[in-house]
Amino acid sequence: MLIVIGVALSAVLAAVNGLQLASLQRALGGLALPESQLGGYDTGYIELIRGRMTDELLERYGASHYLWDLLFPLVFAATVLTLVHYICKGRTIAWLLMVPPILFAAVDIAENLTLEALVNDPDVLSSEVAMASTLTVVRTVLLVASIAAALGALLVRPRTSPGQHT
Repeated sequence: MLIVIGVALSAVLAAVNGLQLASLQRALGGLALPESQLGGYDTGYIELIRGRMTDELLERYGASHYLWDLLFPLVFAATVLTLVHYICKGRTIAWLLMVPPILFAAVDIAENLTLEALVNDPDVLSSEVAMASTLTVVRTVLLVASIAAALGALLVRPRTSPGQHT
């Protein structure tokens, strides 16, 4: 039941965050936000985003990062970890399948903090943009790896207790 609730909550959080970011994208004249640039971005792109951001949009962007996009990776990672632990408990593969969701949550939160700093800092350094862009790409790869880990766990047969029959 906990896994089902986690999946549902993850879906709701992802949808709400997606709606929030889509609203911001419309307010920016259709310019996609950096976290949606799966192949990364450069300093010019960040400067273009910053040029279109108003105080209200900066506040909405921060609210998205500090609420929806903070809760999603935590709930999603906890759900995948619970699933892997439940199905693969006591097996070595469980440890391998737990790595991607933990790294995903850490990298997603680091990406959010880095992007917040970038859009609020008047002096954008290319090294900071490169870091944020790298975090965006790595986050995407880790999200896919986390989904693959969850699916991989579902393919592993749970161990049965000595008195149970399968």
